[in-house]
Amino acid sequence: MIEFMIIAAPRSATTWASNWLTTDETLCLHDPLIKWTRDELDAIETPKMLGIACTAIALFPEWVNAHPARKVILHRDLSEVDDSLERIGMTGCGSQWAGVLDRIDGVHMPWDALFDPVRAKAIYEYLLDRPFDAERWAVLREINAQPHFQGVSINREATARFMSELRPH
Repeated sequence: MIEFMIIAAPRSATTWASNWLTTDETLCLHDPLIKWTRDELDAIETPKMLGIACTAIALFPEWVNAHPARKVILHRDLSEVDDSLERIGMTGCGSQWAGVLDRIDGVHMPWDALFDPVRAKAIYEYLLDRPFDAERWAVLREINAQPHFQGVSINREATARFMSELRPH
């Protein structure tokens, strides 16, 4: 069962956060909807505390709000998000993202709070319910983590379902 979530628009440090929140006792999956459907997420078996750092899940605010996991919602100006997406050859978020993060219940912070020691400590301890590892955070803070898109394995059935759920019925 998913116990914690970092939710944000694309290009808002979810890759970095999933790395940071994966430890010897926790597993934080990055953008899991490319492999699993929402229904499958809570059935993932691991002896570790399970979490997600996800962008796409934000597009299902009712599902997210009904889920019992602890949630941190990271905000980044959508024009910055779109600029960042375009720099890597992708298209912008589009109108479906307008206000979507505001509809999610949880702790709301700017995306760069992950890189501030005081706010990062608050996020870490809230999500993981364990003491902040300041030394590990400081080392990881210096790393620019990006997904390796070519190496990402995708479950085509899960992504097809995700795309169909986004289309108006």
